[in-house]
Amino acid sequence: MPRDLTTAQQELADARATLAALEEQVRDGADVTPQQLSGQRELISFAELRVEAAQRTEARMREDERVALAAAAKTAALELIAGEGMVEIAAAARTAADALAAVTALVAARNTAIAEVGTSLVDLDTDLVVNAGAKGPWASKVYGVWGNREALVVPGTGRVDRLELEKLAALIAAAGLGATDEGLGDVKALGDTLTKLPNLTIRGLLEAYPQLADEFRATEEEFSAASQRGQYALSEQGRRPAQTEG
Repeated sequence: MPRDLTTAQQELADARATLAALEEQVRDGADVTPQQLSGQRELISFAELRVEAAQRTEARMREDERVALAAAAKTAALELIAGEGMVEIAAAARTAADALAAVTALVAARNTAIAEVGTSLVDLDTDLVVNAGAKGPWASKVYGVWGNREALVVPGTGRVDRLELEKLAALIAAAGLGATDEGLGDVKALGDTLTKLPNLTIRGLLEAYPQLADEFRATEEEFSAASQRGQYALSEQGRRPAQTEG
């Protein structure tokens, strides 16, 4: 039966220790025969061979483990290269984008309402100054309300300001990415990405992951409805409708 390396090494150490003891006995004048010494040296030689055999066996086992590990890793890598999990990621990302679009529409509606009321108050201020002899800005305060397209104030009650969508989007991203060290790092990386050629970054992402490109390619209607600047951005991002590419 093959020895494990630790056992073989211990047997070799024991054999060498026995030979050393026999040699010491000879020096002390004990009755030790040459055959005993030569026999012990043969045992040492045999033990050395067993150590070498155990080392080879262990090396083969390690290599078998490496082969198995590499094979498992290759199989997993091939599955990931083929896109394992990306369909679900793309669908979830599309859902998140649609949710952000819905938030954007709600924010736009609220900001439009603030701007409309603010415009009416600015017009009222102008009328009071021009036609009623009012002095200074915010003449409409006399009626218990004042403001402009950015903010509305009802003294004694409160004020409302235009909601800055970019800050709300940052909040959504920070909440979604989480407050772990990794999440905080992702928030910083997101900020860096948005300030460093974001269109080309998006193009590279979509080229690397065709499942995302399938989900985020603009429709003909979306592309046509976009401004000239928007169409340029969609083109730079690699999100033009397939029929309009080229």
